[in-house]
Amino acid sequence: MEILKLLKMDLILKNVVVFDPNSDFHNQNTCILIQQGIIMNIGEFEFPEGVSVVDCNGAYASPGWFDIGTRLCEPGLESIDDIDSLSASACQGGFTELAVFSNTNPVIDNRSLVESLVSKNKDTVVTLYPIGALTKSNNGIEISEMYDMVEGGAIAFSDGKIPVSHAGVLSRALKYTSQLGVRILNHPEDYTISESGIINESEVSVELGVKGRPVLAESVMLRRDISLAEYNDTPIISHLISSSESVEIIKEAKKKNIDVSATVSYHNIISDENVLKDFDPMHKVLPPLRGKKDKDALLKAVKSDIIDAIVSNHYPLDVEDKKKAFYDAKYGALGLENMFGSLNKYIGDKIEKEKLIDKISNGPRRILGLNIVSVSKGEPANLTLFNFDEEYEFKSSMIKSKSSNSPFIGTILKGKVIGIYNNNRLHINK
Repeated sequence: MEILKLLKMDLILKNVVVFDPNSDFHNQNTCILIQQGIIMNIGEFEFPEGVSVVDCNGAYASPGWFDIGTRLCEPGLESIDDIDSLSASACQGGFTELAVFSNTNPVIDNRSLVESLVSKNKDTVVTLYPIGALTKSNNGIEISEMYDMVEGGAIAFSDGKIPVSHAGVLSRALKYTSQLGVRILNHPEDYTISESGIINESEVSVELGVKGRPVLAESVMLRRDISLAEYNDTPIISHLISSSESVEIIKEAKKKNIDVSATVSYHNIISDENVLKDFDPMHKVLPPLRGKKDKDALLKAVKSDIIDAIVSNHYPLDVEDKKKAFYDAKYGALGLENMFGSLNKYIGDKIEKEKLIDKISNGPRRILGLNIVSVSKGEPANLTLFNFDEEYEFKSSMIKSKSSNSPFIGTILKGKVIGIYNNNRLHINK
């Protein structure tokens, strides 16, 4: 495919395979006419004069991929990453939209900061949606100005990877957001149980002589969160579950028709704690990599829709924070640029392709209550262009973040992102 970037131009994508079970053209190699950002025609039609034609060489076009909980570093931490580099990472990885956390400096806990982010991102190919802070300054004590932030453009609320430990605060927030029509995400982990644990508590942690973070820390808070959602008759999103026990808890809650959704980091369904035996700090992430039993249970839960969405857990860090000894290195890894290639390589033969793509595209949108995207006539053009079969070495040059903390540099991945189309713009990766 020709390397190009187009700004606000009508175009035709030819020789493209629609990959969307909700479309009448699913799995058909066809042409897509996009005018003023809308899919005006699909199939065989006479090409209008003056419209640019892009040969996709048989690439797939699916609903644009969507990530929840991506780390935003601007304002305050622009040396680690900024909006431009984050957007470039999203393009490289095939994401047209990101719902970003509020853990910036200052914390995005008021309307003006929400509006500032929306304004900065107003005219770009990648859309950033603010997830407003659930509590002021992410302090876990005082509920933020939620109504004003929703008016300013916030689509959900969370304190990010900082769990809300005060049950009363979370309960009141759940009741309030239900009236606003938005969702709350909480990462379930009781820090009073996990305390100073470094990796998953297991035989591996004992073998390595490293203090563990028990599954109990996750399951205790997960049960509490679900009870609060049931009590208040409001939805909740359990963000980044990591264990087989959590899968069973979510499964039982859904059987009781409690409105709980769950996400999982792609790290936790393609890797387990055994990769830590070499003390590689690049694999030091939160939630921690668990055992093989947990990894298998998480994948099974994705396939059976107990888990609703797969997320990148994209967390840029200063390079020096990963050069430290394993015990002192910070938690976190990049994910946007290599998530699809990693997933497709390690679990691509264990899950239906339609299911995998749904979990990284419309699955996240559903649990946030956003409009579903479809590759269909009359719909806004929000597309990811990719293939399933191309193998390649993931190189540091493919990382568009200012950070480089990826555990997959030098790894052979499978399935490559060609580009994205969103907001009346086409971006093709180099």
